[in-house]
Amino acid sequence: MALVTEMTLREQLDEASLATMTRYEVPANTVVTPAARAWLMDRRIDLVIGQKVIFAVPRGLRDDPGPTVPGSVTAASPAAEPVSALPAFTPPDHFDVIDGSQIAGKPEHLTALRGNLLVPKNHPEIKFRGQIDSLEADILLAQVQFVGLGLAAGVAELGEVLRYAKQILRCEVLEVPFDTVTLFGFNDAELRHRSHHPKDFYGIPHFAPSAEDGPAVVLLNSLRTKVREVELAAYDAFAVGGTQPPTRIDLIRALNRLSSAVYLMMLKAKTGGYAS
Repeated sequence: MALVTEMTLREQLDEASLATMTRYEVPANTVVTPAARAWLMDRRIDLVIGQKVIFAVPRGLRDDPGPTVPGSVTAASPAAEPVSALPAFTPPDHFDVIDGSQIAGKPEHLTALRGNLLVPKNHPEIKFRGQIDSLEADILLAQVQFVGLGLAAGVAELGEVLRYAKQILRCEVLEVPFDTVTLFGFNDAELRHRSHHPKDFYGIPHFAPSAEDGPAVVLLNSLRTKVREVELAAYDAFAVGGTQPPTRIDLIRALNRLSSAVYLMMLKAKTGGYAS
């Protein structure tokens, strides 16, 4: 089974190719990672796996591309707007309800889980998505406050945290695996190791934050606890019971590492690492 990552695309496609490409085609059963899909979407390039169009720039955002060949077609319109990283919704001719019934229209007390499948609005996966949405809002608020504190490096790192959280949501909605990615230049194992051994890397042991640590540390501690809440919501959404692991252990692990990353930011803020 072939795998296409963002790095694969960057190596395959130079600027000259991207100037004329609006369609990227790969054989059936190829796995295109979420980061690679987002990279293509940002450049308004359709993705086709086998005979299936995974996503396409909505009609009217660019000129008619005409006939296609793998990897290269006519250029996208410069005026095209960014395309959502999530699939476009096409109204179905009916809705399937999680209890096995079918209905013609969507009532207010139900919401779409995926495609035309409706579930109650308090369904665990819907709650999980709401928690991710709330986390993203908290990250944005923290960025604004870091701007006010003059901590530009912290604003940039919070931007990485925000992109990481968005990727978690994208992978859950699209039902694709969460790629192992880096945060602040650290991989999965490095994030975990640093968060367990802070004295080796930041010169201080584990600490309980207090008001004396200043607004940056307190803000980050609040954000860290929010990530933990989202992790618990993921367990509620994907647990299968007994000794079996949750169905989306990849997302739960990603959230655990995100919590570690925010803790590293706390350590950095406490030791003056964001001071200009």
